[in-house]
Amino acid sequence: MKRQIRRGVFETNSSSVHSITMCMKSDYDRWIADELAFDYWNDELIEITPEIRVEMKSGSSRYLTHEQFNDWEYVEFETFKNTFKTANNDEVVAFGYYGHD
Repeated sequence: MKRQIRRGVFETNSSSVHSITMCMKSDYDRWIADELAFDYWNDELIEITPEIRVEMKSGSSRYLTHEQFNDWEYVEFETFKNTFKTANNDEVVAFGYYGHD
């Protein structure tokens, strides 16, 4: 059996789905305040440009508010959120979704 190791990749051999996004708490707070959007395609928080705002209003499920991310209508999996402090006392938020495909 050939073994392949890929750096920077998390894989399982199951039909489960996993996503994790990590950001500074200040960015997470901006997401809650609707200043940032979650790009569902790229699993990252991004600035809301006028073009993204138009797409969000059109009903697109690519860019999500914090409320939409935690709503089953948009993300069909369980969501989670955890916070921790780094050695430099910076607060980081890890969040994402998981479930079965």
